[in-house]
Amino acid sequence: MEVKTIVDALREKGRVCVMESGGKPVEMIVPEFYNENDDPAALFVLVDLFQVRGVAGQFSEIALDIIEFATKPTIYTSWASDLLENGPVHEGKVKFSILKKGSWNKIVFSFSKPLIFQEGKVQDAMGTIDEKFPLFHPGVKKLFLSADGEVKIGE
Repeated sequence: MEVKTIVDALREKGRVCVMESGGKPVEMIVPEFYNENDDPAALFVLVDLFQVRGVAGQFSEIALDIIEFATKPTIYTSWASDLLENGPVHEGKVKFSILKKGSWNKIVFSFSKPLIFQEGKVQDAMGTIDEKFPLFHPGVKKLFLSADGEVKIGE
């Protein structure tokens, strides 16, 4: 499926579900369209470090370095930003990841702002992307990052 087709559908409908090559349905949601029926475990997907401040609260320099130099797909949990108006915030915390390459990065980059990703429903899928979504598979690293530099693995 073409990136342009997905981005156009996101702009028109606010959410799109596609199948990834591993056979899992992945739903992408424009933050303004996230609602209480969506998964509270959903996560923001970003393409650049500067976008972190829009979804997460204050960070230490160490935490920013960890995010910047990560080489494997990692899901970060942190305290939600006061600027965050809508999205999956659970107990004051938000999950996010930065994708630096691949088709999923191209989709978020082309949309030009962070998107929310959650597991979708097979019947809602409008097409297939020839790449696995790297964050919905076993073995993904998980870290909690706090403003004072505390880092917890597996959180």
